[in-house]
Amino acid sequence: MRSNSSLTSKVYIKMSGQIKAAVLTGSTEKNQLTEVKDIPFPKIHDDQILIKAVSYAANPTDWKHAVSDWGNKGNISGSDVSGVVEQVGSKVTGYSKGDVVSTFLHGNYYQNRGAFSEYVIADPDTTIKYNIEKFRNEPLSVGNHKFGPIDSYEGAASVTLGLVTVALSFAHNLHISTDRNANASKYILIWSGSTATGFLAIQVAKLVYGLNVITTASKKNHDVLKSIGADHVLDYKDKDVVEQIKKIGGENITYALDTFSTQESLQSVYDATENTKDVVIDNLLFLNENSIKTNPSRNVKFTQTLVYLVMEDQKLGNMFIPTNEELKKDYREFWHKALPPHIKDIKHNNLKVLEPGFKSVNPALELLREDKVTGEKIVFRASSD
Repeated sequence: MRSNSSLTSKVYIKMSGQIKAAVLTGSTEKNQLTEVKDIPFPKIHDDQILIKAVSYAANPTDWKHAVSDWGNKGNISGSDVSGVVEQVGSKVTGYSKGDVVSTFLHGNYYQNRGAFSEYVIADPDTTIKYNIEKFRNEPLSVGNHKFGPIDSYEGAASVTLGLVTVALSFAHNLHISTDRNANASKYILIWSGSTATGFLAIQVAKLVYGLNVITTASKKNHDVLKSIGADHVLDYKDKDVVEQIKKIGGENITYALDTFSTQESLQSVYDATENTKDVVIDNLLFLNENSIKTNPSRNVKFTQTLVYLVMEDQKLGNMFIPTNEELKKDYREFWHKALPPHIKDIKHNNLKVLEPGFKSVNPALELLREDKVTGEKIVFRASSD
């Protein structure tokens, strides 16, 4: 009896007191982007859920917020986390206490919510629920792990931002039909398939849409990308890579996603789709037809995916970018209906597992800032303390 009372008391103190989180310091110095602080225990709204964090993933957006005016001192860092549902808002359906989930949120942006926290406020619209029977409880060992099915908290933490990005790109910006028969003869060009987003985009394009997938990558990644669904993988370093793509796709490259998103890569994507009468080209930065050399006689639509718009209007520095209901509708339709049946078949990318605890946040962000990690997602477990 005393043991149960003691446990209840500890839970109550945790749920009503302070928790630890990695927050932005306001510094841009190496290994000083974040620090561990005590923050109030988060309170959810009726349309939110609360997650007890088990594993985290680091993303380039985390360090970019930290060194720009997108993120302010005291904001909770981190955008990707997996864990167990602790609380469910009264207006939320489809989730229960104890569910294994991963979620993406606009980290580094708020002082009361971010992924690198012991408990995390999550929105159902950016959360994935997993089959707990197929999940392993033991942590992955520190070091490198190959791509594979999402059966660990580390793997789950690594995919959510990427899947939300792909969902918004495919369902709204590219407006791809989910009619697999209609897509049977169509191609999508995914430039840089070994990136975190590209790796997932290949799988979604094949599993959900049934598209023919052309992608680019260094030769060492060709076999891996073919194993997850790419029909054609070309070396982006080849001088004639654009001509190779045109020969394969002909006039049927209806969609393109540039996950590398530089002027050079966008120019290559544009040139490779030259034979298609009507094509939509998406990228993950703010590039458009004015960023490259174009032919005014071609009918090409350029779009830009800013993943945070699935949540709300965005103010990034001096830029104000509004969202809209059509965007949210297209995204939610895909996220809640088209994607869930395929989660069991999606594989996470290679993982680089760091030491558990928030002590790994700064090293993770520095690895990304210095561009020392390619073809891997950096993940780490919550502290066991």
